[in-house]
Amino acid sequence: KSDVASIEVRGFGKISMGEGYNIQRTKNILPLYGEGDENKTNSIAGNVPLKMYNMVGVYGLRGYEILVMDLHPVQYDLKTGEIFYYKRIELTINLNEGEASQLYRGLKKDREVVSKVVDNAGLIKSYPTKKASSSIEYVIITNEEFKNMEGEYSLQHLAEFKKSMGINATIVSVEEITSNPLYWGEEEMFNDTQAQIRNFIRYAYLNWETDYVLLAGDGDVGDPEQNIIPPRYLFATTGGLPLGNDEEGFIPSDVYYACLDGTFNFDGDNRWGENASSNNISDVDEADLYAEVWVGRACIDSSQEVENFVMKTISYATSQDDSFFRKILMVGEYIGFGGVADFGSNYKDEVKSLIPEEYEKLTLYDRDWPGFNPNDPWNTGWEKEDIMELLNDGVHIVNHDGHSYYGYNMRMRNSDVDELTNNQYYFLYSQGCMAGGFDNPNGYDCIAEHHTVETSHGAFAVIMNARYGLGMEESTDAPSQRYDISFFKAVFEEGIRELGRGRANHYSKEDNVWRIDEPGMRWAYYETNLLGDPQLSFKKPEIGISIEKPIEGLYLFDRGPFLSIQKPVIIGSITIIASPSGNVDGVSFYIDGALMYTANEEPYEWKWNSFAIGYHTIKVEAFKEEKSVEQEKEVFIFNL
Repeated sequence: KSDVASIEVRGFGKISMGEGYNIQRTKNILPLYGEGDENKTNSIAGNVPLKMYNMVGVYGLRGYEILVMDLHPVQYDLKTGEIFYYKRIELTINLNEGEASQLYRGLKKDREVVSKVVDNAGLIKSYPTKKASSSIEYVIITNEEFKNMEGEYSLQHLAEFKKSMGINATIVSVEEITSNPLYWGEEEMFNDTQAQIRNFIRYAYLNWETDYVLLAGDGDVGDPEQNIIPPRYLFATTGGLPLGNDEEGFIPSDVYYACLDGTFNFDGDNRWGENASSNNISDVDEADLYAEVWVGRACIDSSQEVENFVMKTISYATSQDDSFFRKILMVGEYIGFGGVADFGSNYKDEVKSLIPEEYEKLTLYDRDWPGFNPNDPWNTGWEKEDIMELLNDGVHIVNHDGHSYYGYNMRMRNSDVDELTNNQYYFLYSQGCMAGGFDNPNGYDCIAEHHTVETSHGAFAVIMNARYGLGMEESTDAPSQRYDISFFKAVFEEGIRELGRGRANHYSKEDNVWRIDEPGMRWAYYETNLLGDPQLSFKKPEIGISIEKPIEGLYLFDRGPFLSIQKPVIIGSITIIASPSGNVDGVSFYIDGALMYTANEEPYEWKWNSFAIGYHTIKVEAFKEEKSVEQEKEVFIFNL
């Protein structure tokens, strides 16, 4: 473990782009709060690089110390309006001699995790290694009652299911932890239940080589009987946010249980996880922002909730319905933040662009809703019955942006979620305010708990905000959107499909550490908790299909596309090209439902050269044994 002594950044080959530029500052951050009310704004100052770099902080990840810094090769002179950049920069970092981190295990799997985070992965080879021993990869923490509960869908059943999948699992009770002096802290403030649970997790990480922790217990702070796994409130400054005061900056965050370096409190006050400029005795970030273990929470406080959670988790893990796995629903409400930020659909379209074409991308957007009236935007969009019908019909992943509250999200209230009847369970990611506030500050369970544990239908897992979700005035480049995009980038572009693995929920956080001190970013980092099994992976369709040609645009005698138009317009004949994924047996081509050709080997294409005028529907269908998947596209064609 080494400390940074000094940093030097030098620029070479300055290139000026001229003077007189007037760069606009960032827009206002706004909360996604309420049930469709207008929101007030608050100004935020822009940021212009004043030096060649900004040191964000030094954070530990599995015993490796990581320096996070921003480099600024592009500069802006406020006085002259000059924009210039350097063709090459040279970075020199001098280190003080340090001590080995207490969290260093020297395992191959740790090297693999760290190598995906840092830019100088070659140095990892200089660290000593050791062989892995027998491990307990998956630990469930709950109370004695739920640990000893029997039945088909008990936590014991979940642990046995993990073992059957090759993942060694065990259950440890909070009572066992708090009664064992091994996990006690030396100081009073580091010896509460939260600290003792975290000390145990550190022990399991170091001695059992644990990777996953399921916090199987509710965190209702106002009810001791239901405060089974109490949350640690982490503090995010409200500076630059349109909120009342700093008292709103205390966020229940399971980041505390996942990121195991340090204590999260250097100055001994009530503000855990303060940034470097807020704590009173140090210029070092109090928080650890890289996860040693991957954490999820099941907010259970009754035997029925245990059964609901375990049943849905195992049911999803063992499901094999390709047609269901392909269905992804994007949900966008009218938000009213001005310009492009008026509609959640504009935020969701950015996420939708990350999803491969073989998926069936459904949308429920106020922006595109028949009868939507911009003069009455709060009352003329889609209604709760519309989203409930889609959820009951079966969708795999739901991504939502719109106004919410503790018991209100996607225009549904808690009682509406309880009325769902779906038996194919979905994953829900929502940017709405407070819908994931599992600490029950208003005295009732949040809607995220109703989705995951209070019904035998609904969701197998959710990621929802414990406090205000944060949008941006007249822009989609908002704090909550950045984490949302990073999450689905992990799933669909990086191939990281485990929900909690530092690389899905935690990937989305770590992907944004470099900007953690920008307005709203620490806030959104802390509040995006996973309510679900952290080891559970998104199911991927075994086979998929997409129409590679034609796409949107004009085709002239099989050449194109030309121009930018919303539908394929075809003059003359056209070669239809299908792109299947997976090991398919063949691809069939249909026009208006009539089978025209089947290709049993590559290339998967067919030339449409028959008489056709007007609108027609192209369908391609990939098949493998008894499974099939299809995609349709409407085109306008003129071919004599």
